[in-house]
Amino acid sequence: MINKTKRTGLFLCALMLVSCTKTEKTSAVRKNIEDAVFASGYIEMEDEYIISAKISGNILNIPIKEGDMLAENSLIATIESNVQTEQLKDAEAVYSQSKENASTNSPQLMQLQSQIDQAQHQVAQDRKNFQRYQELRAKNSVSQLDFEKAQLQYQSSQNNLISLQKNYQDSKNALDLSRRRSAIGVNQQQDILKDYTIRSEGNGEVLNVFKKEGELVKQGEGIAKIGRGKFKIKLYVSEDDIAKIQAGQKAAIHLNTYPDGNFMATVAKILPAFDDTEQSYIVEAKFDKTPATVFSGTQLQANVETSKRKNVLVVPTSYISKGKFVTLENHEQRQVIVGSKDNEWTEIRSGISEKDILIKPKD
Repeated sequence: MINKTKRTGLFLCALMLVSCTKTEKTSAVRKNIEDAVFASGYIEMEDEYIISAKISGNILNIPIKEGDMLAENSLIATIESNVQTEQLKDAEAVYSQSKENASTNSPQLMQLQSQIDQAQHQVAQDRKNFQRYQELRAKNSVSQLDFEKAQLQYQSSQNNLISLQKNYQDSKNALDLSRRRSAIGVNQQQDILKDYTIRSEGNGEVLNVFKKEGELVKQGEGIAKIGRGKFKIKLYVSEDDIAKIQAGQKAAIHLNTYPDGNFMATVAKILPAFDDTEQSYIVEAKFDKTPATVFSGTQLQANVETSKRKNVLVVPTSYISKGKFVTLENHEQRQVIVGSKDNEWTEIRSGISEKDILIKPKD
């Protein structure tokens, strides 16, 4: 009885030894495969833009929130404008005064006009006196000296009138220029004041609000992000893979918000410039059928199908060692030329055939 027990124990140990040392084997098989390029990315709307402050100041109110639908020229935010309002009032006061000064009823121009009227009256009198002395001189009734005095007086009054008229016109031009400049000043102050009221450029949805009421906003700082149009997919593709991508290719999209499924999309555009920030090329794609619920900014992963091939020789990727060697049944290591691969299968372009038996390399 004791001997039987010993033999059974030895047999079990032998079975365990064989089981532990059994080598996994396989051979190459032929499959239809699809080559794909992996890319990460995110979703955005076709037209997204940031509304920024054109001036610095404290925000009085922001009547919008995320998800609001905006019409064109909707109010986004109001910035405190007390100082600018006072500057506009000052500019309007200057314009009002300059406008009054430039009118024909202004005291300055009326005074000049009065001087012109007096000068015209004097010219008329001196002209009559000159004409009278001219006639008398022709009759030799007055001396040449008296005639010349009358002539000089007439010329002097004429010159005085011309001078006053020129002075009037110069003054009027200067006052008109001052009026126009002050009007420009009012327009400039009004334009600046408009910058304190921030409005949307068009219709769209509020995607993000970056500021709160009472906060200080600096010139050029973003207040809100607005989006409109359909959703599009932006993919980051490496330099090694970008040459494989073409418009019209299909892509399987895995959204982080839909962990249990994929959505099909089509490559629409390949941006021609390398993106230094992302260190990759940017490819745009469009959903074949947009998911029921989509959010701008959703992160995603994509596999862009670049080709389909039939009857391709493949082996399990786990049977490849050092990236280019397989181990034959006789433990010979043979170098192979590999093609595309993933975690499951690796394409064999040359080096072995379906008849070769492979053993799995030890870890």
